[in-house]
Amino acid sequence: MPDQPTPPDAPLSISANELDSVNRYRKLKDTSVLTIMFTDIKGFTRLTEEHGEQYSSLVREAHDRVLVPIIEENGGGLVVKHIGDAIMAVFSEPSTAVARALKIQDALRGFNAGHPELADIEVRIGLDMGQVAVENEINLDLFGRHVNRASRVEGLADGGQVYLTYSVFDSAKGWLASHGGPQALWQQHGRYFLKGIPAAVEIYEVYDPARAKPRPPAKGRKQRGGLPTLAVSAGLLLVGAGIALGVLQIQKTQVYFVNMRAEDVMLDGKTKVLQEGDKSLETRRSLTPIKAGRHVLHYDINYQVKYFTEIEVKRGKNYLEPRFQECRTPSQDRHLTVYKEDQYRGEQKVDETFDYYFYNAAGERVNHQANIQFSLSGAPNQAAGQIVMTLAWKVTLDGKIISQDQRVVPQPYDFKAGTWNDASRQDATLTLYKDNEHYYYARYYVIGPSANLDVGSAYIEYLDK
Repeated sequence: MPDQPTPPDAPLSISANELDSVNRYRKLKDTSVLTIMFTDIKGFTRLTEEHGEQYSSLVREAHDRVLVPIIEENGGGLVVKHIGDAIMAVFSEPSTAVARALKIQDALRGFNAGHPELADIEVRIGLDMGQVAVENEINLDLFGRHVNRASRVEGLADGGQVYLTYSVFDSAKGWLASHGGPQALWQQHGRYFLKGIPAAVEIYEVYDPARAKPRPPAKGRKQRGGLPTLAVSAGLLLVGAGIALGVLQIQKTQVYFVNMRAEDVMLDGKTKVLQEGDKSLETRRSLTPIKAGRHVLHYDINYQVKYFTEIEVKRGKNYLEPRFQECRTPSQDRHLTVYKEDQYRGEQKVDETFDYYFYNAAGERVNHQANIQFSLSGAPNQAAGQIVMTLAWKVTLDGKIISQDQRVVPQPYDFKAGTWNDASRQDATLTLYKDNEHYYYARYYVIGPSANLDVGSAYIEYLDK
């Protein structure tokens, strides 16, 4: 038997009760746009054949105990239906759907490690989003279309992977990066043809870099090469043109971007790229002149995250599909609160190494390696009525120490009453190092028995913002 049954050509059926449940959830969240999640246990058919229905039922029940609470935590999502070993759920926010998908994969790793008596549960997850309601009423055709697409996207994934369409990627990535979301990286795998869907769909993967590596779909048909329809049409229009006009066209450059929907893309770090037409179009002409040669495109997510790619422009017409890669500057932070049970003593330590890169003003890629070490410790000085916090750090960039320091911060504390004065809070933001591309900082606050230390780096243009 195959590892995963081939999905039927017809869209998955949705009962009136299920549709009503989704509509109530949608109205509660006051939205017409939903993110659809499909999950599926890898190898469940084979597991049932080898171990029997009773054993596979135990696995499925354990799977449900892990997934359902995560999906529905704090009303963030709604489980719509169980389809054998699969779950269909909806979310009002794509960022929540992505965060819960990553949390599911992390929770399953922990569950598998703690339950050696059961076969490892590996789950595939697919996400899609779009408008499902018209005039404040859910539309079955619209909803079914996104349900079908999410199930097909999930079918491309392997166990432990989270695949998503461009719309989910574009909506979730910036929000998660700028609002303290999970540590996640994104990988674009290209356009794949999905059963029952006429046009190829752009597939992205989100993953925890500490736990997994991205992998392109092992199954499925990828869209290869060839000029987009617009390119072919444009070429046909040139047939019959005079030689002089042809020569003139060859000498010029025209750039058409395929599936470049990112906002505020910069060319060589200097010029904003403007594109013709609405961003929903697959192929759009660049209104910004781009000379023949190699160029770097980038766009910002926040002060610590940018996406870069290189393009090569030739004379004549160019149809380019940029493949952006994330560049995240190093950072680490820890919080410490010391308690009476620990005799008002505690410590947090960090020792992490990061490999990252930039493109400098000349368009050259510059690779860096950084090591961030710091400790955050607290100890009582009861004679002075204080808790003393000690913050120490060392930052090494490309083998050279760029900052090493220690701050001792006493805080008044009434050990008998267990109280402190909020007015004694101390905050500081320090610039530890800077060059033409980025800077390193240390930020901390100390109040009573608690302290927080953040040591990291950010792009130089955000230094005083």
